[in-house]
Amino acid sequence: MKMANSAFILLFLVFNSCLITYAQWVTHHNAVFQPNIPKPSVGVAITDPKFGTTLTRLSNARKSNYAGIVPQYSKRQAWNVDESLMLLFTGDGRTLLYEGETYQFIKEINGVGGEDVFWHPTNPEIIIYAQDNALYSYNLKTEASTQIRSFDDYTFINTRGEGNLSRDGRYYAFVGQVYDTETHFRDIVVYDIVADSIISKLALPPTLTDFDWVSISPLGNYVVVDYATENTGRFEGVEVYDKKLNFIWQKPLGAGHSDIGIDEDGNEILVFHFYDSESNCYIIKKFRLSDGKETSLLELSWQFDLHISCQNEARSGWCFISTFDDESRLTDDSLSWLPFEDEVFALKLDGSGEVQRIAHHHSRRFSSTTPDRDHSVYWAEPHATISRKGERILFGSNWREKVEEDSSVDTYIVDFRSWVGVKDEDHQFLKEICLEQNYPNPFNPKTKISYSLAIPAKVQLTVCNMFGQQVALLDEGLKPAGNFSVDFNADNLPSGIYYYRLQCGNRQETRQMILIK
Repeated sequence: MKMANSAFILLFLVFNSCLITYAQWVTHHNAVFQPNIPKPSVGVAITDPKFGTTLTRLSNARKSNYAGIVPQYSKRQAWNVDESLMLLFTGDGRTLLYEGETYQFIKEINGVGGEDVFWHPTNPEIIIYAQDNALYSYNLKTEASTQIRSFDDYTFINTRGEGNLSRDGRYYAFVGQVYDTETHFRDIVVYDIVADSIISKLALPPTLTDFDWVSISPLGNYVVVDYATENTGRFEGVEVYDKKLNFIWQKPLGAGHSDIGIDEDGNEILVFHFYDSESNCYIIKKFRLSDGKETSLLELSWQFDLHISCQNEARSGWCFISTFDDESRLTDDSLSWLPFEDEVFALKLDGSGEVQRIAHHHSRRFSSTTPDRDHSVYWAEPHATISRKGERILFGSNWREKVEEDSSVDTYIVDFRSWVGVKDEDHQFLKEICLEQNYPNPFNPKTKISYSLAIPAKVQLTVCNMFGQQVALLDEGLKPAGNFSVDFNADNLPSGIYYYRLQCGNRQETRQMILIK
């Protein structure tokens, strides 16, 4: 019996040792050929044979009669603030609501759509969206849309599909457009949602024709505009302004893919990729928004394009890349396979070139039967977008099957929350802040809110109502590492749902509480 137990323990240790060894990130820069494996059924988890991660198919667009089901864009956050719900979109613009943990389809949200659709940053049941020349909020419980403000000087207001709200939900930078027989880009506008006021406006040249996107930065300090040209001079290339739209810097970067995030030092940054003719390759660079300082991150082949996601609010210091073959590469094989081709991976923002390679996406937009942009399915580009906590990533894929049909494109997810390195300090997934559920909850009129810090940090603990308006400041200032509790008295507030948020630099956590009188 003792020998049997010993053998069992030995087998257990060997087995777990193998698991730990296997669950290590692939971090080299060599080519890793994408094998041909069967397309998984919905809800069935498979193991990526090259990277060891677990990949699950979430949708069946063809069965649902949808023109593809995909994340909206790599620069947009699919999960709400507590990651309990998730938004996906069809190729023809319908908005679909999914459960954020089990990934079960809930419903199609009628009337909510357009180029700008955002989750509310503190209320997990509110969606903010722009439609025509107005900004709206949509309540998932009541299914009611409420106009936040209309901007009557314009026909359309939006970021052109690639911008975001500031992470506190206060600021929205958009381009005001006037349409007669064609679109005219009139003004860049910065709008304060909480104060309901336009805080700055920049008139654009009447002859301007090239305009890609505009966005406020995550912390609301800067406005970035991509005019999509490779020229120098004002209103060309990429320009960065402060919140009051005072010009800071310009670079002739063209129309590459990009995202705005926060680096390991807490700087707001632009991650941008562009073609470099001297090296005949694509270069991914980081640009510090405060002064334009450049850091080269990675060089990739000119034969494929890529998308960038910096939506990992709790994992600063990394961005997430999804590459895909472009029109110059209609066929491939194991002998010609290139490093990072058709792949999803994490890239560190410090210039070290460190990567964590996540999965192959098995999607192809351009092929011998879909050779160009006019004869291919745009949503077949993976558009991988990372979760707020930086532990799960979504992407669209047609699995290289029936690539001519938009209904071939479905959403897949890779969940690496349990992987080695996901929670340790070396890989910057350290849980530096922890916000506890208030007690009691529901409450009347007093409750206690507790939080902990793993390292010293400057904190701000606030309470907001359902519209994102701050109603109380409970705590702020530089705190040492440790545990803290704050009493909250809501004697002067009406019954309802409230949200309390702990902000530490670029990290934040939000929870819901209920006041019943």
